[in-house]
Amino acid sequence: MKDIPLLLIHGFPFDHAMWFSTIASLGANAKVLAPDLPGFGRNAILMQEDPSLEAMADFLIRFMDQNQMASAVIAGMSMGGYVALSLAENYPTRLAGLGLISSQTAADSDETRKGRFETIKKIRAAGPGVILDSLVPKLFAREKWKNPDLRGYPERGAKAAGVDGLCWALEAMAKRTDRTAMARSLNIPILVVHGMEDQIIPFAKARELAESCQKPILIELPGVGHSSPLEAPDPVASGLARLMTKCREQAGPGRSADSSDADPSLPQS
Repeated sequence: MKDIPLLLIHGFPFDHAMWFSTIASLGANAKVLAPDLPGFGRNAILMQEDPSLEAMADFLIRFMDQNQMASAVIAGMSMGGYVALSLAENYPTRLAGLGLISSQTAADSDETRKGRFETIKKIRAAGPGVILDSLVPKLFAREKWKNPDLRGYPERGAKAAGVDGLCWALEAMAKRTDRTAMARSLNIPILVVHGMEDQIIPFAKARELAESCQKPILIELPGVGHSSPLEAPDPVASGLARLMTKCREQAGPGRSADSSDADPSLPQS
């Protein structure tokens, strides 16, 4: 599978480290890059840009250009899926395939949008830690969130992002548009991976999305919550491998989905 690169986009409030186990499961034959989004990990927020998924997608296009990636299979978890959808809409020729992991195509409801802005106020008043007690239990299947190894990922991610990174991302997600019709129009393989115990995005939405896509691959994960790459890295990796195979088949014999000379890589930021 070295003829097709895979770009993995982390969720909120994680960073690229959330993909380590999934990447290990994919094995050495996969060319994988997993950058930190602006405001997360070691990357600063986009100070000159208003918060938006489009600004994040532009950032990833620059990242792809720097790594000589003409196109890639692009997969994102939760917020990362929202960014991948923005990229698919605005840069359709750069995608060989799309992966939506614990994500959705719908915009926020009025209630959810209001909640995001209320969360921004709380973070600015009391710091990043103020959201973790309420958020972390929802990020995993019930009882799993008590696992210190699992909950350490969002805790470290939120701390590294800080007030500015978290608030910028929350506002960007709140302002996103509905991309359901766009996703249905895509004539590329689309992987939908979803935990059946997801407490943030109901599994029924994932099934409905997969059924509406032209070339879907649906992976159902029993006993798994919202953070599927951490809770079930092997099945997530298996789904991504299937997606890359489908994309390679669509590219046709003797054709590469990417003409990049970039070196195979583990996560970069």
